[in-house]
Amino acid sequence: MELIIPLLVILFLAGSISYLRPSKKMKFLAELRLSAMKLGFKIDSSNAMKGIFKNDQSDLVSYQLRNTTFIKKGQFVREGDAMNLYDPASLKFDQNFQNIEEKINQLPQSVLEIIFFESNIAILWDEKLGMEELKKIHRSINKF
Repeated sequence: MELIIPLLVILFLAGSISYLRPSKKMKFLAELRLSAMKLGFKIDSSNAMKGIFKNDQSDLVSYQLRNTTFIKKGQFVREGDAMNLYDPASLKFDQNFQNIEEKINQLPQSVLEIIFFESNIAILWDEKLGMEELKKIHRSINKF
């Protein structure tokens, strides 16, 4: 009986300590997000941005990058293999729209939505795809 109580205490402490250790998924996401910040991305997990995107899957995350492109307003949503203009419709009448659409469709398939604001660009993607995919996205956006 004297051994049972110390054994239970040790098991309880070991369980608590192992619960506090980050999982492989959490380590992966922490490394990815740190690397993304080094590339200039800002990770936005707020619900305010989620309301702007048309895709409502909860496992997708919004990454933001400073807008250095000539596109100052626009939202494109992936439908099948192509990114289609969602808003504003007036962008279709822009003389550079074909060029814009061509560049948008060169984004990797992992980009499900992209929104251009005056000061930043928000992309919605599945961050489980990893750092190589994020680097592809970054290179594609910088080609604008």
